[in-house]
Amino acid sequence: MTSRPSKTLLVATGVVAASAIVFPKVRGYGTGLFQLVVLVAWRIVATITSDRYADSHHAPLWPVAWALNLLLFLLPAALLWALARKRWPILCTLATITWCAFYMASLFWLFPATDGP
Repeated sequence: MTSRPSKTLLVATGVVAASAIVFPKVRGYGTGLFQLVVLVAWRIVATITSDRYADSHHAPLWPVAWALNLLLFLLPAALLWALARKRWPILCTLATITWCAFYMASLFWLFPATDGP
């Protein structure tokens, strides 16, 4: 029975990873979470290279944003999985699905950033 939470976490992680494909297509300011992911990724790229490089070369930004996006999703999800997968497998599965849905909604629809970075 403990394989269900593991499979759920794996699928949810895949969904979050695949969501980064549309990052370059987001127009406007996006959401607060989207800005957090992309602007922190921009800062990482700018720190490694330079601000000017990060402003004019977006290709290195997207893999860093992808990794940061996964990290932000997996920190609570992996903690939940580690604590609840054996004791409450059904609850762990439902909580993981709920967290994934909330994270994705926060990334693209909830909490729109209206004032920009």
